Amino acid sequence: MSPVKFFMVWLADSPTTSKRHPTREGAEREADRIARLPNNIGRKVYVLESMDYRFVEAAPLTRIEL
Repeated sequence: MSPVKFFMVWLADSPTTSKRHPTREGAEREADRIARLPNNIGRKVYVLESMDYRFVEAAPLTRIEL
């Protein structure tokens, strides 16, 4: 699987964000929408960009016959 850049929107001081946006423009539209919600007036809404990632591949299984 090849890496794919994505964007996320985070409302400051909220616990999590989960939706990935494939384009910056889509994430910016969502950030604008969230910022305009009545309960969010004055709160910061961030557009986050994926930069890279890490993972550890599973170690191979070793079998030793007795």
